[in-house]
Amino acid sequence: MTEMTLIEALEKLALIKKNGLDTLIQIPDSANGSITISEAIKAIRDHTPDISETDNYIIGGDGIRKGEKGEIVYQVKDE
Repeated sequence: MTEMTLIEALEKLALIKKNGLDTLIQIPDSANGSITISEAIKAIRDHTPDISETDNYIIGGDGIRKGEKGEIVYQVKDE
């Protein structure tokens, strides 16, 4: 598995999903609801001054994880 920044992981997830950047994702156990991948990328860029600090994310079958065995930070919303 390749480690990447969170934005890189989101962009790669968009490439493999049929809805691309419009794919709905959610943060597990969050009451905020679903957002699109493009909205998540924009929010990260707006709130993270140093993107290099967000390294170490991995795409798996269950979503995007922080590290190989870390918690899921984004999962694809079932449509």
